This record gives sequence, C-alpha cells and structure tokens, in this order.
Amino acid sequence: MKIDFHVHTNRSVDAVHSPREMVKMAKKTGLDAIAITDHTRLFPPREAKRFTREFGLVVLSGIEGGNIAVQKHWIALGISQVIPKIRIDEILTSIRQENGVSIAPHPHTRLGFGDYAELGFDAVESLNGSEPGSNRLVRNSRRIPEVAGSDSHALSMMGFCWTEVEADGTEESILESVRRGRCRPAGFTIPLFNLICFYPLFLRHRILIRPAAAYAAARQVIGDIRRVRAHELSCQKCRTYQ
Repeated sequence: MKIDFHVHTNRSVDAVHSPREMVKMAKKTGLDAIAITDHTRLFPPREAKRFTREFGLVVLSGIEGGNIAVQKHWIALGISQVIPKIRIDEILTSIRQENGVSIAPHPHTRLGFGDYAELGFDAVESLNGSEPGSNRLVRNSRRIPEVAGSDSHALSMMGFCWTEVEADGTEESILESVRRGRCRPAGFTIPLFNLICFYPLFLRHRILIRPAAAYAAARQVIGDIRRVRAHELSCQKCRTYQ
C-alpha cells in the first residue's frame, strides 16, 4: 500500500483545502491511504470511516500534536480522543495505551524530536515532503521503523512522497505493519514550484476571502502560545523551589 502519513486540511490554521478535497486528491495521485493529521485537532474516526467508504481508500484518523509554533510536534494515529498532556513521555504512554501509533515528524527541525528513538516513538518520519534538511540528518541508529509523510498543506503538495506498507487495507493492519517495521519511505521531497504555490493559495483562501476568520485564528494561535509559555514558566518555578 502507498500511504501518506502526514496530511493537513483547512482544519489546521496553516492549511488551505478541506478534508474532502485532500482525500479526493490522494485518490487522484494513486495513494491507497492517507492519515489526516491536523494541528492539535484529532480528525474524527467516524468521519475517517465515512470517507473510506465513499472514496475507496483508507483514511486514518490522526493528529499532529504540540503547539504549532513553540512546542515540538508529534503525530498520533489510531487514537480516539485528544491527549491532554504536555510532557512527551506521558503523551507516548497515552498513545500506546490506546493501541495507537506514534510518529516523530520532521525530527531534525526546530519543532521536531531529534531523540525520537530514546523517547520511545514507534516510528520516525525519515522523509518529510517539505523538510529536506531534516531528512538528511536522520541517522536512526536504533533502527526503529521509518515512514514518509508529505506534510501537505494544500493540494499542490500531495503525491510526491509516501510510505510503502505491507498491509491488507484495514486500519489495524496498517498500524501493526508500522509497529513491526513492515514499511519503508518512498518518493521524493515536494518540488520547489509546488511548495511556492501554497503561499498565494493560503493568502487567498485563508486571509483575503475570510479576513474575520483569519483574525480569529491568529488570536487563537497567539493565545495558545501564551498559555504554553505560562505553563512552561510555572513548571520552571516549581523546579526552582523543589
């Protein structure tokens, strides 16, 4: 199976197209499955199953956790609810308890976990569609399973990289194959032209057409950043007085 494990829709503040549009494009580009992993928002499992039936390719429910701007990111697949944790060890434990799969996306960027194997991630994203610098730094000396994800934020970014997975077409089989390493990254990074196409699309769809929604989203992002910073400061003070 050809699977893209890292796809964003317009339910992320930094993406353009709807879930339906992204699923249709995945079908068009020849993918057999995609994981919808919006920022801090779990794609509903019921909706994923409905799209699977409608389009004939597997849609996996997922989430890319961690604040979009100031926290390191992680991907969870096969879970049923948002994980209200901040510490990565607690997050990974919660994913395992739900029989989900954890992936370390773009591990060698500012918002990635470079120590993914030591932390206990199930897999590492050794091929990210828009982060060639991170890809070159992946060493994976402990040989945990490797996957690819386009990290698509628009239709123009899909179909260039994927993960070859030995699975029978069910969500359970796909997740188990990743855990057991029956997968490998394939394809290549997104061409520069396709990456550049994202920016005018974002400007038009997310700002010019809906300025009020863009303002509200910006306020939400800023508020989330402040809450994260306040929590971090509180934790630092607690450690100081212990």
